[in-house]
Amino acid sequence: MAYFFDNRQNLFNMDIMLLDILESESPMPFARYMELCLYHERYGYYARGPRLGRQGDYFTSPTVHPVFGAALAVQILEIYERLGRPENFLLVEAGAGEGYLAFDILSYLSLKGLKLPYLIIEPFPSLKALQEETLKPYLDKVHWLSDIHEIPPFWGVFLSNELFDSFPVHLVEKTEEDLKEVYVEVENAQIRETLGELTRPEILKRVLPHALAWPEGYRTEVCTSIDPFFKEIAKKLISGAVITIDYGFPRQDYYHPERTRGTLLAYYRHRALENPYLRPGHQDLTAHVDFTYLRELGEKYGLLNLGFTQQAPFLVSLGIETLLSEVSEGGFRDREALKLLLLPEGLGTSHWVLIQVRGRPLSKPPLKGFRLSNRLNLLY
Repeated sequence: MAYFFDNRQNLFNMDIMLLDILESESPMPFARYMELCLYHERYGYYARGPRLGRQGDYFTSPTVHPVFGAALAVQILEIYERLGRPENFLLVEAGAGEGYLAFDILSYLSLKGLKLPYLIIEPFPSLKALQEETLKPYLDKVHWLSDIHEIPPFWGVFLSNELFDSFPVHLVEKTEEDLKEVYVEVENAQIRETLGELTRPEILKRVLPHALAWPEGYRTEVCTSIDPFFKEIAKKLISGAVITIDYGFPRQDYYHPERTRGTLLAYYRHRALENPYLRPGHQDLTAHVDFTYLRELGEKYGLLNLGFTQQAPFLVSLGIETLLSEVSEGGFRDREALKLLLLPEGLGTSHWVLIQVRGRPLSKPPLKGFRLSNRLNLLY
């Protein structure tokens, strides 16, 4: 099914300027359309500020309860100890939203008497301002950079929660003749799709041999934009860990023949929508993460793929129920938070944790977060 949407009826509810920018680059690969809609410095979705919580477009684990950040702090503490408590240990986060995860990690570390420096990569001034407000008690520990290339070489942890799912993706469709890429045409506020040749040979390499089993009309996504980002992080990490938490699949599940519509969705006011052209710049666009791709990038840039498991066993392994008594006074909110963080109908099985490391002290024995489960074999 090819999408067509006429935005002229909504011009008073959205920015005409973004539509003009899209039209000036039309036709463009879907990946470029997604990049402009999310990351344009003025009119992109993230430039407008976060859409989190009940009044926003979606929830994330850090917005559910502080115990999520406390559990991650326990894992970070183990990495810190195994590296010998280095003086230049640094925590780096990208995709920090309003700063809740940073606040909860720093709060738990402070509870344990530790004051570790925290670096946030944030290109958008509106988000940085909200993070500064959230992190007022810790402004002496937190610093901001606008670009990953500004990160200094460091010992420590690079952390992301629901970051890579928002990286632009190429849309592909299986036709009777061949595999085609989806292009976006914008004219007079009308948005339509066309099919054309693949823009990058890597796209075909990523989906083979799975594409041979796809039926005609099968659609899916291929993300290539993580590679340069990941390369920079790996280059700067002298010793430590890359912790990735996101929703996604191993590649054999991602490109399964029955997943005929892919994973691309738009989020608006807690509604998941299939049409990515409905509100350019005013709705989140997201696609699941191909965790096999992250495993391959780790190997490509010299990291050891140490562990991979779902969020629920990871948090339970870190003692989330015991941690609740340390960071909360108990009650109904705690019980509901545990359900949302751990149960399948919440975030417990949809979200996965991948930890990749550099440095012999981290390779054995298993880190605490993988004591109950390590399904790294799924990524091979």
